[in-house]
Amino acid sequence: MDAAPRPELSYAPHGGSLNLEPERVPAGFRVFRHEAVIGSGAERWASAAAEVLEWGLQRGAGIRVSTPRVVVGDDVTLTIPLLGIVPVRAYARVLAVVDEPTRRGFVYGTLPGHPERGEEAFLVTIDDAEIVRVVVQGFSRPAPGIWILGAPALRLVQAIYTRRYLRALVCAAH
Repeated sequence: MDAAPRPELSYAPHGGSLNLEPERVPAGFRVFRHEAVIGSGAERWASAAAEVLEWGLQRGAGIRVSTPRVVVGDDVTLTIPLLGIVPVRAYARVLAVVDEPTRRGFVYGTLPGHPERGEEAFLVTIDDAEIVRVVVQGFSRPAPGIWILGAPALRLVQAIYTRRYLRALVCAAH
């Protein structure tokens, strides 16, 4: 018996969230970038990067994730407690793991059934002064259907969860 075909990503082109390259961000998508300082030093950098690759930002924001670790190519289900009571399922595919000298993390793209269409990068960076930051950046727009009707509320929910992502690693340092 053949396995069911994997769904395609819900947007194109792909891969623009890592560096927010204008030519790789689809027309009509909103670009965003948020960051917070989470500490300093190589030890903090390593622990934060490890946490990000275990879905620590998402779990710290109260989201359930269907896999224990970030693995390129995995399709994941994120269960988001909307208003703390209504579970909304969001489907995504891990597109890349970033392991660079000053930046670690991953990128995922949305699949059909996610409330939004787009891509997000979840990164931990360290600079020459050894300041460690968490960065959430990408591009998005509401998915077709009911989500378009609720676009202002969807943007508000996205902003709330982005703040929770950043706070998850800030709090983990204390």
